[in-house]
Amino acid sequence: MKRLYIAAALLIALLGASLTNAWYAQRLTGGMREELSRAQHLTEQGNWGRAEALTRQVYEDWQSHHFYLHTLMRHSDTDQVLRAFRTVLEYLRLQEPDQYNAANADLMAQLELLAEMEQATIVNVL
Repeated sequence: MKRLYIAAALLIALLGASLTNAWYAQRLTGGMREELSRAQHLTEQGNWGRAEALTRQVYEDWQSHHFYLHTLMRHSDTDQVLRAFRTVLEYLRLQEPDQYNAANADLMAQLELLAEMEQATIVNVL
């Protein structure tokens, strides 16, 4: 009977860790998406400098979570987000509105998908 309790406790601990990871990933990427959306609104107002600074801040936040991201998520997905950040920053530097808007939308979608992969949904479980 003792083994059953230990196994149940381990399963509960793993479920708790999984749900905590899903919550944290959603919180982390959600905040980044909001800031990137703010940066896009700044470019629409012609404030490219502030938009670039805000996007760099989000990029630095992404980099500061490097260990977490590369430990718990697929490397190909996190690498794709890193490439998207660099593309967005380059279009900001060049002040190319069409390319920037498309690249920023792609980056926000990738962040959303990254968090979505961690959620405890039936699609992810099966």
